[in-house]
Amino acid sequence: MENEKKAPMISPGLPMCAGCGMELVIRVLYEELKDDDFISFGGPGCALLTTKVSVPCYGTLFTNMAPSASGVSRELRRQGKDTVCLCIGGDGMFSDIAFGNLSAAAERGEHLLVVCYDNEAYMNTGIQRSSRTPEGAWTNTTPTGPKGFGKKQQQKPFSLLLAEHNVAYTATCSPAHMQDFRKKIRAAREAAREGFAFLHVLAPCPTGWKSKPELIIRQCRDAVNTNYFPLWEARYGQFRITVKVKDPKPVTEFLQTQKRFSHLTEDQVRQLQEDVDANFEHLLKLC
Repeated sequence: MENEKKAPMISPGLPMCAGCGMELVIRVLYEELKDDDFISFGGPGCALLTTKVSVPCYGTLFTNMAPSASGVSRELRRQGKDTVCLCIGGDGMFSDIAFGNLSAAAERGEHLLVVCYDNEAYMNTGIQRSSRTPEGAWTNTTPTGPKGFGKKQQQKPFSLLLAEHNVAYTATCSPAHMQDFRKKIRAAREAAREGFAFLHVLAPCPTGWKSKPELIIRQCRDAVNTNYFPLWEARYGQFRITVKVKDPKPVTEFLQTQKRFSHLTEDQVRQLQEDVDANFEHLLKLC
């Protein structure tokens, strides 16, 4: 019947860790795409723990999600179908293991909607560092103590790298700014009709971040308000900041709720602040 409510696209309940940011990201994605014809592609990772879903799902390896989705997308378009090929994965997949194939799909302008839930480490396999792990952060492969102070390298700016492919749409998103997030999902869906669309979403992991589950929205908000994770979008290389922060807070506002940073010295925090400021200045130049 017309007035009959549709069943949720994802079964109720939480199969992931308490406070999982990725789970919220996927539920919002599915809700915004509920009126579209779409296929979901998922690789190894926490996303596979999302239980019953009412859309077609295609399981891939880390390395072949973009090529697999590209092939399916091309065949569906050949048949004249307006089907969204939605690729979902973490930072370990898209920023590291599969970055080459993702870059190739972006360069070709494949009609894909790719969403990265960035929890800043390989969380599903034991909290190992990824290229998206922040400088100084603890992980099991960047330990702290007499022989280490956490990760030595800065984060890889991989959403900027994808945007520089001159793709149809790229954007950063935060669950703490839900209106902005939902608007960008719809924009990415439309852009996927033209070519490659990519959403980079901050998705805190209380387990890997050593923080309280109830703080994930605060952490996402602090990440934006400190310019640690600024919100922007780019259409064919034309950048625009979508949530402007008038008086940015110090990066300590973002760090203080996470024990993965509790070992940092004042000098290390100062260095991280300088990196955040420099990265934001670079973004402003692009805008």
